Order: sequence, then structure tokens, then C-alpha cells
Amino acid sequence: MARIAVYGGSFDPFHLGHLIPTVRAQETFRFDAVYFVPSGNPPHKSGEPLTPATHRHAMVALATLPYERFYASDLEVFSEEPTFTVDTLRRFHEMFAGDHIYFLLGSDSFSQIATWDRWQELADLAYLVVLHRAHIWGDELKNKVPSVLASRIRLVAPFASVPDPEDHTIYLLDHEPFPISATSIRERQRQGLPIRELVPHEVYTYIEKYRLYRHEGNEPGC
Repeated sequence: MARIAVYGGSFDPFHLGHLIPTVRAQETFRFDAVYFVPSGNPPHKSGEPLTPATHRHAMVALATLPYERFYASDLEVFSEEPTFTVDTLRRFHEMFAGDHIYFLLGSDSFSQIATWDRWQELADLAYLVVLHRAHIWGDELKNKVPSVLASRIRLVAPFASVPDPEDHTIYLLDHEPFPISATSIRERQRQGLPIRELVPHEVYTYIEKYRLYRHEGNEPGC
């Protein structure tokens, strides 16, 4: 039975704060495949400016190319309707029937999971692997999530041996956080500050080629 991981997000842009913790998760959980799913039309970002999904998918594809078990998924890229994580996870269950499905998310996102559409179903569809974001962790994080989820939480150290789960376990992967966000990267790019050390080389090259995030209201790729 394979272990299939799904990591959804805006990835605007995809940066080392996404990549490095996922590498730690791969080294710990020994996933057979990790699918990064750039959100197509995320309902929680309705009305906010978002770089076209084709650009965001391209950046993920380029950044994950050197990693044998990492893949960029286009399941949400061309959707014109709002895309919900629970529906995407159901599609992965159909594609990988009988396998273990894990869902990766940052601790900042996990702290707000009660606001997600059909969050109870989501937590039962996949084993959640929560990645350490610098600004929320530990008891503060547990106090933010519904008690039914907090009772399932298990802290896991990087490189620990993790057996196949028998229930709806939620894993907190206690790795060293990478203190960067996509918002700060976009702002640094607009201000002309260096971002080369914050994103994979392939992503930096792509951003420069298409002049992404240069200023508010820009039209990427034009």
C-alpha cells in the first residue's frame, strides 16, 4: 500500500518555505509520491489579486523537477469554479484507491481549518501532516483547532520511523521552520529587494523572465 502525499496551496510564488519542509516530510514519512496542487480558484482568496494559475503551476513544476518523487498536479489549474480541498482529496482517493492519502499543510493553515469548507470530511479523507510555520506551533496551535482534531494530534520528529496509521492521526512534524512567506517575497520583489536565496533557482529564473511581482496590478507574462 503506497503513501501518497498531497500539498495544496496558492504557491504565489513557490518558495523554500514550501520545499524544504516537504523534503523533511518525505525523509520522515517515506512518501511514494508527493503531489503539489496549485489552487485554481481558491474561495478564501476571492477578490484578491492572484498570479494566473498557469504561472504558478509552471513554477512548481520547475522547482520539483530535480526531486524524483515530487510532482506538480494540474487538477485545479484550469478550473473556472471555486476549488475546495475536500473535493481535490476525493479525486486523489479515486486515482489512488486503496493507498494511504496524506495531506500536507502549514501550521498557519491548520490553525484556521475550522473555517475550511467541509473540514470534518477533509480530516477524515486524509492523514494530516502539519508543517512547522514559525509564528504558530505547540500548545498555541492545539488551542486554535477544534477539540475533535486536537485529540488526534501526534508530534513527530524529523527522520523518525512512522508506521502506517491505523486511525485518523494528525501529525505535527517538528522540523526547523523556514521563516519566509509568499507575501513577503512578493513585497520584496516589488521593492527591488533580493529574493534569490528565498526561492528555488528555477523559480527565481522564471520570476525574472516573466517579470512577476514587479508592482501592484501588473499583468504577468505581458
